[in-house]
Amino acid sequence: MPAPQRKPGRWRKKTKRKNQTKGVFCLEESGWFGVKDKTTVEPVLRLLETGRYGVPYLHHDVGTLAEFHYFLEKWTRPSFDSHPILYLGFHGTCRGSGILVGEGENNEVKLTEPAKRLKGCCRGRVIHFSSCRTLRAREHALDEFVDTTGVLAVCGFTKDVDWLESAAFDVLVLGRLQGASFLRRDSMRKFERELNCMAPGLYRRLGFRMWYGSDK
Repeated sequence: MPAPQRKPGRWRKKTKRKNQTKGVFCLEESGWFGVKDKTTVEPVLRLLETGRYGVPYLHHDVGTLAEFHYFLEKWTRPSFDSHPILYLGFHGTCRGSGILVGEGENNEVKLTEPAKRLKGCCRGRVIHFSSCRTLRAREHALDEFVDTTGVLAVCGFTKDVDWLESAAFDVLVLGRLQGASFLRRDSMRKFERELNCMAPGLYRRLGFRMWYGSDK
């Protein structure tokens, strides 16, 4: 008996479309305000998981640069295509365009560093920096980040943010991304406009910014 014919495209890699759930891969500062501090963004993730969105998530506490780099590398693997949103909860740097990871004098991570580690691995993915001032970076730095990583969009805040307000806005960002197509950057522009219409006060007060580069 002849072998059954395979249907064309049946085993092609699936791409996250508008109506598909996009999981969240979260890396968070281990102890925001000290070793004994219990502050965490995980309730944001639990709300999205148990609410009507049903968003799956993976959450990892990060206390060192080595851990940060380890989990970044993990996220780039095809096994995490089901979690195309990278949610980074860290303190921002004084000058912007970076985050602080762990303790010590050399804990500043500029955008160029994760860009190199994520080089060419972020197609169809979105990165959200929930940190003060990180998206205050110059346009050429954001262009370089998008071009190097291939990310669909990178977003975050350009101002010093109140922790509670930023967490509330993160719920909107991660939740509304569920209704956006991850196929083209045009969908990210539409998503940003809708987000601004939904919560214009928080949008402006936090200095929310989204950068998507050019469609390719």
